[in-house]
Amino acid sequence: MHIQHTPNERIIKIEKTILRGIRPRSIGYNARKGTHGPNITDAVVRLTTENGAWGIGPANLSIDKAKDILGSKIEKLFLLPDGAIDDGVSIDLPLWDLIARMLNLPLYRLLGARGKRQVELYDASIYIDDLDLNDEQAQNLFKEEIDSGLEHGYQNFKIKVGRGGRWMEPTAGLLRDALVVRTVREASPKDSKIMIDANMGGTLNSTLELIKLCADYDLYWFEEPFAEDKLLNHALKSHIIETNSKILIADGEFHPPNYFFKLVEEGLIDVVQHDFCDYGLTWWRSTAAKLETWDALCAPHTWGSYIERYHHAHFAASIPNYALLEASPGKMPGIIEDGWSMHNGKLHVPDTPGAGIAIEKKIFAQGLEDRSAFSLSL
Repeated sequence: MHIQHTPNERIIKIEKTILRGIRPRSIGYNARKGTHGPNITDAVVRLTTENGAWGIGPANLSIDKAKDILGSKIEKLFLLPDGAIDDGVSIDLPLWDLIARMLNLPLYRLLGARGKRQVELYDASIYIDDLDLNDEQAQNLFKEEIDSGLEHGYQNFKIKVGRGGRWMEPTAGLLRDALVVRTVREASPKDSKIMIDANMGGTLNSTLELIKLCADYDLYWFEEPFAEDKLLNHALKSHIIETNSKILIADGEFHPPNYFFKLVEEGLIDVVQHDFCDYGLTWWRSTAAKLETWDALCAPHTWGSYIERYHHAHFAASIPNYALLEASPGKMPGIIEDGWSMHNGKLHVPDTPGAGIAIEKKIFAQGLEDRSAFSLSL
């Protein structure tokens, strides 16, 4: 969809509220960091224009930047068809929601509507929770975690690996990683996509060995096996090709180097995962178009957030080269879903205006009392 005219009203109110949610269990370790806990925290910004139009979305917005933006006309912050410009980059997601609502369009249509409205999710909460357990106890634990994910509607699962990098003796850690992968595969539906993620905690040798140990488990991707390196990534991809493996390499979440996209262009990285909120829809739209020419997939990082899934799903429904949406079981009180539904591990993107969500008045007001929240108006 090509739209020439950008609505041009002044933004007269900017509010940043803090929403708090909870997961069904505490989240454990990854290859590099300790326990992540059960809590979910989302910073959400609501923009209001002089004529009463509004838009919301997650944003890491400071009060100083908000003061700079307050009173600006939309065309100084956002231009169709490309998106956020200048100071608007700091409120990218709320701006896209605002513009879509003002044009009475679902966000995915404003973005181009080139993808599928049934967006496949994966449960990314299968962390390293087994360091004090023997093999049998670990297997029972991860069977329970998969059962929980299935009960919450998920079909695909990502598993944290890399126990031997920091938490266990290398060989023992590698064998436990493989055992957990086997356990998850056996506990999941046959058509489930299973991913593994080492959070850059591995080496080339440990990566190749784990791929070998998991050769029969039909892994969809291996995420951040080690810190990006031209020679190592070449060696890894060569091994994958030589062994006729179908596993994809996913990367980009954690401070990617300046040559990162050269690795993608050369086919060494298959799935790009820069953070969704930090980089924004405007960046991701242009990046997705570039990746499409290289036959690479998009799967932005969204771990730690609950509310990002809505804007994220609209993005997924707007492009043809989308992989999977990162999510996990949890509850976030106060979110009003307008037309959303989840079936068979897929989130259905509605035709309601904007991102299709709102925040209950009471919950929004409670979040404004947080010390990092604010409300500015003219």
